[in-house]
Amino acid sequence: MSDRFLVSAVGAVIAVDSASRGGSFQRRARDAWSDALIDGEADEDAVVTVRDTVSDDEALSLLSTDITLAALSHRQGDQLWMLHAAGLAEESGRVVVLSAASGTGKTTAARHLSRDYAYVSDETIAIDGTGAVLPYRKPLSIIDPQAAHKVQTALSSIDGGRALPASLRVAKIVVLDRSPDGPLEPVLEELDTATALELLAPQTSYLAHIPEPLQLIDALLTATGGAVRLRYREISTVDAAIGTLIATEPAAVSRISPVGAANTAPAIAPREGGFARADAVDALDLRDGRLAVLRRSREGGLVSILDGIGPAIWGAANATGLDEIVRAVVAAHGTPDRVDAAQAVASAAQHLVDEGLLQRFPAQA
Repeated sequence: MSDRFLVSAVGAVIAVDSASRGGSFQRRARDAWSDALIDGEADEDAVVTVRDTVSDDEALSLLSTDITLAALSHRQGDQLWMLHAAGLAEESGRVVVLSAASGTGKTTAARHLSRDYAYVSDETIAIDGTGAVLPYRKPLSIIDPQAAHKVQTALSSIDGGRALPASLRVAKIVVLDRSPDGPLEPVLEELDTATALELLAPQTSYLAHIPEPLQLIDALLTATGGAVRLRYREISTVDAAIGTLIATEPAAVSRISPVGAANTAPAIAPREGGFARADAVDALDLRDGRLAVLRRSREGGLVSILDGIGPAIWGAANATGLDEIVRAVVAAHGTPDRVDAAQAVASAAQHLVDEGLLQRFPAQA
């Protein structure tokens, strides 16, 4: 048996080097990763070496983490929405994407729903700019009260598994909301784009590295009829709801024109005492008077939703003084009643400064 094998993860080819381990571990690793194994030769994109200073059980558990990180790192910067989510596909290739934070039901959902649908992933779903889905059929990471580490088990070893359709495309994006006191009968709630961004951005890998990420996400949400939240208590009750969602044929993905590259760039030569936009990755007109702005953060990306006069202020703040911003706000919203426009705009602009969305350049003495 070779001490090296290849697996497919969100379109990346990851070579696993298990030379430091014995034959028993190598067989366990291959069995666990059997659903993602690549037969034959392929150009590897990254190499993951199995940990050699821990027990076999821990090494196998850590291998899932290491392969995931290697694949996501390799794909960062590509035109891919890599969402922390489970995915199931029906026979024609439509995929329902189930996003949730770690430990809140993705693996349980994938295992339950795989009775009727093909397993795509319980960890990361990658969606490209056309709506195509790239699978990551990693082992299920199952909590066993008798085991010190999550047990890594190929789904096909549990129920035989179902073959993936030749091509996959996203049909619906769902935010899982499982709660012990949730509704006995599952409840589906449509999410507007702002709420979807606020819930899904934290579950997106390398969000700020995607070219025009908000435009990509908006286009995919539009093509699939918008994201929904699924509130439920027990996974055994969601079959009918998932069946309805996955049956919907997605529309073609159509990218809209960005708000404008200039709107996300900081001013080059700020005027003394003026305002300028802080550095932003992308901005999205939510088409309801609000604006979504994405900035880099320690966690990878931070989405802020601007409403009221905030979008007009942010759009006008291009190394401009307060008077010019006031004129832009009045042009967009009219002259306010019983409120001094300059004072209202100054207050709102300062709030955006405090939030890190604008910069203000003090006048020199």
